[in-house]
Amino acid sequence: MIFYFWYRIAAMDQLKQIEAFVNSATRGSLSAAARVEGVTPAVIGRRLDALEARLGVKLLLRTTRRLSLTELGQAYFRDAGEILQRV
Repeated sequence: MIFYFWYRIAAMDQLKQIEAFVNSATRGSLSAAARVEGVTPAVIGRRLDALEARLGVKLLLRTTRRLSLTELGQAYFRDAGEILQRV
């Protein structure tokens, strides 16, 4: 029973990470993604860091003024959009 709850929480965290990535990539900033999700930009940043750590790749290049997708980020963006549509 405990494993089931842990699994559900982990799955929800992963889904939130994917949503943060798609919203950030679509809107071009962490602040815009945060407004859509109703959280702070720091939360979006932590979700993106966790996603990149879990996947073991850099998906986004972030500066204070710009957000851009890496080549792997572009490929993941296409797949992530399909994943979110199915959920």
